[in-house]
Amino acid sequence: MKLDINRRDFLKFAGMLPLGLFAPKLDKSFGVKSDKKNVIIVVFDALSAYNISLHGYARETTPNIARLAERSTVYHNHYAGSNYTTSGTATLLTGTLPWTHRALKPNGTVSADRVDHNIFSVFKDYYRIAYSHNEWVNTLFDQFKEDIEEWIPREQLTLFSSDRLVQKIFPNDRDIASVSWVRNIKIQQEGYAYSLFLSKLISSIEEKYTSEYRLQFPRGLPTARADGGFLLEHAVDWIVERIASVPGPVFGYFHFLPPHDPYRTHREFTGQFRNDGFQSIVKPLDIFAKDQSDDAQVLRQYYDEFILYVDREFGRMFDLLEKSGQLENTILVLTSDHGEMFERGTAGHVTDSLYEPLIRIPLLIFEPGMKNRTDIYEPTSAVDLVPTLAYLSSHPTPQWNEGTLLPPYSQTDSSIDRNIYAVRSYDAEDAKPLSQASVIIVKGRYKLHYYFGYSEIDGKELVKLFDVKDDPEELNDLSRLEKDIASEMLNELKTKLVEVNKPYIP
Repeated sequence: MKLDINRRDFLKFAGMLPLGLFAPKLDKSFGVKSDKKNVIIVVFDALSAYNISLHGYARETTPNIARLAERSTVYHNHYAGSNYTTSGTATLLTGTLPWTHRALKPNGTVSADRVDHNIFSVFKDYYRIAYSHNEWVNTLFDQFKEDIEEWIPREQLTLFSSDRLVQKIFPNDRDIASVSWVRNIKIQQEGYAYSLFLSKLISSIEEKYTSEYRLQFPRGLPTARADGGFLLEHAVDWIVERIASVPGPVFGYFHFLPPHDPYRTHREFTGQFRNDGFQSIVKPLDIFAKDQSDDAQVLRQYYDEFILYVDREFGRMFDLLEKSGQLENTILVLTSDHGEMFERGTAGHVTDSLYEPLIRIPLLIFEPGMKNRTDIYEPTSAVDLVPTLAYLSSHPTPQWNEGTLLPPYSQTDSSIDRNIYAVRSYDAEDAKPLSQASVIIVKGRYKLHYYFGYSEIDGKELVKLFDVKDDPEELNDLSRLEKDIASEMLNELKTKLVEVNKPYIP
């Protein structure tokens, strides 16, 4: 039995499914080609601006992005809404901060009164497509599905596995079906399963199917841990072909898991930064440190090498869109939902801290026909993407968004008086004021950290102030030296917290 499937076969197989089962609104897409600009947002999960060579990182992690940046607007001080997927992505999708959209818990949802206030609803006259490798993002897509024509199932652009098949058969009971399947068929760590014969057969089929691909990834296949693995190039190829097949205009939101952990890069990049002489700055342990092992630098290397894979595939996606002529009428956005950190006792982003590597993310906007690069250095926020894309595509600015028009499109200079915020409240209680949270406020060159309610600080407050222009690594806490600045920014932040908590006070 020959089970090897090449890329073209994969695309054909994957492409069969949405046309029949998962795109009941597809008939809306057929018609005359539109003169309106397509809008395509590409999100790479956990991509920190601090690990991007375009922004000055010592390792050359993004040669293709740097090449393409010469034809874009590059934002050098762009902030995510939070430091993990649910809150960060909900900010991108709603144009509001976590204390407003209330998608605060892991795999949480936005508040019911915010469901109609999403980026897809801005583009009602477009054919709207959404895809994500990350199931927490799909939880949000499920909330907004009435405003999405084609929501591509996560498992459609992953490699074959029996789990994927079972989830397709039982789409309304995916969790229960998967658990039952695993218990009965999948071989456990102890080497047994309820159905030993079928277990061996299924395992053999899956192994033969993925063996070709495993050779390309020495550290293991990229995975969201809830799938049989995936190749970023499969998703890129399928999406480029799908965009070309829709008469348009198209609004697409594509959220890929890489370079999120596990950091499993392509063999082309495996070991590229090993023994390269790179030395990261030694920083003190944070009060929220969770991982004090010596593995952080190895994980940083793996992460940086995974970014090389992301960089290659974004470059290839851009080139494919350009070759097909799609970029002649497309606004293309590259960004992330949050960052990643390998210092201060944290490896990844499972922390209550809000240091720069965790919340500084890339933002590049490519407009049709753009030939020269524009660099923006003033602080900007993920909430700004909704009003800016509405403006660039000639849509009214939605009144529910909390962002502002990004420079250079804005006619006013907001860099002096504007406050940038990021929020994390991982254990927040539904419909209650924030009693434990991490919040930062950025104003000009200064950034103030404010933490409250945590056991690590005995339920009290912790305040830190940094000059992120002269001290981008946040090594020198100025909260005692610059008491007036710290006091003014803290008062502004606390006033804001009173405002956002007010609707939840009985």
